[in-house]
Amino acid sequence: MKATRLLFILILLCQTGVAQHKIISGDSLVLIEKTLQKIDKNINFTIVPGPVYNSSTHLGFAVIPMLVYNLDKKDTLSPPSSTAALFYFDFYGSWMVAAKQNFYWNNNKWRGIITLGYGNLKSKFFGLQPDTVVISNNEENYVWMSDLTLFSTLTCYRKIVGGFYGGLEYSYASITQNGKDSAASEQLRKNGVVIGNYTQSILSPTFVWDNRDNLFWTTKGFYAGLNIRNSSILFFSASDYLVIESFVNGYHCLLKNSKRLTLAWRFYLQGSWGDVPYNQLANYGNGDDFRGYTGGKYVNRSKVNLQAELRYDIWKFIAVSGFLGTGKAFGNISGFGKSVWLPSGGVSLYLNVIPSRNIRAYISLALARQDYGVYVGLGQSF
Repeated sequence: MKATRLLFILILLCQTGVAQHKIISGDSLVLIEKTLQKIDKNINFTIVPGPVYNSSTHLGFAVIPMLVYNLDKKDTLSPPSSTAALFYFDFYGSWMVAAKQNFYWNNNKWRGIITLGYGNLKSKFFGLQPDTVVISNNEENYVWMSDLTLFSTLTCYRKIVGGFYGGLEYSYASITQNGKDSAASEQLRKNGVVIGNYTQSILSPTFVWDNRDNLFWTTKGFYAGLNIRNSSILFFSASDYLVIESFVNGYHCLLKNSKRLTLAWRFYLQGSWGDVPYNQLANYGNGDDFRGYTGGKYVNRSKVNLQAELRYDIWKFIAVSGFLGTGKAFGNISGFGKSVWLPSGGVSLYLNVIPSRNIRAYISLALARQDYGVYVGLGQSF
């Protein structure tokens, strides 16, 4: 689950919170055991500052400090734990502070994730548009909305067998949504968006398969997940609904005696049922790692996309990549054929900021149908 409605906070790697965006980097469920026989006993620290920009909002700036370390120096099987924070603001008045703690312990059998955040995020609202048309970024197509959100998540996983893990995640958020002015608020209300404050309380069974060869820079293996987000008034949520999302990532080393050239791909699918609030609907390009589209332009009950990225290590500190993909947002299976395809492509630059852990910062530039995106992140894009 994801934590609030800001496209920019695609900045980092893992899915948390209760909306459509990523908040804090560094989480993975499994780092294959044969790569962990030698533990880095030092605590690694890095800060990734930088501007972020996308057509969904104004120019902003983010600072991401991150600590990476091993909880038990005698434990040669558990991936490194991490502590990360996010400080963000933009020149339209958005701001956010957030923190995330990842724990890995007991010889790679258990892991826990805690996320906390608070912010007021402003973005463009295009409405629940027909999925049969391509939407431009012209001003007449959107109004500004804001989300004042306090959110938290708590996740615990247990190894079941091999690379298969199962667990539960609980997320809670208090969200206050409004338009920029009364006219914008009225347009939001007409599209079914709750104006004012409401709560989300979500319990999610989650299952993951992961046999990747590296936590932060993968050249071989698969990573797949299934998340079942169940919101109910029985545990103090404002509405009853169900959201199911799943993904499969594949990584393939293309050179026989070298790991410098890697093909990575990602397939993502999401569907929803019931009285689903706007920030939990399938929002194309938000929370699915698909780059190039403004958040809020293509919102419906379901979405699907497939993308591939070819990564090449130029030098031990620098890598480049090219990526492309396509997908669509749609209401149900019967409407799939009528909805428009939404392709995009672009390039990325990766810089190794913690060589001993192979942790990289990246910037990606993406072009899409009547849209574009610029993304900054820590880790790998997916």
